[in-house]
Amino acid sequence: MFKKVLLGLLAFFVVSGILIFVGNTFQIEILMFQFYTETSDGFEAGGSLIPFGIAAVVTYLVGRWCEKRKKVVLDK
Repeated sequence: MFKKVLLGLLAFFVVSGILIFVGNTFQIEILMFQFYTETSDGFEAGGSLIPFGIAAVVTYLVGRWCEKRKKVVLDK
């Protein structure tokens, strides 16, 4: 169970980090996540949550893969 959670968190952070890095490097707005600070009104945040959504899907797939792998190992 711990291994599944650890792999899921690692997959989430790695995939979202790579997508945000690619978005910021190549100026792809749909993958960018950035904050804009304004002193008079407080702060304004802008960016896309799509990299985090994609990372959540990858995390789900990694969890399913771990379950299937565990089942195959137990069947042997």
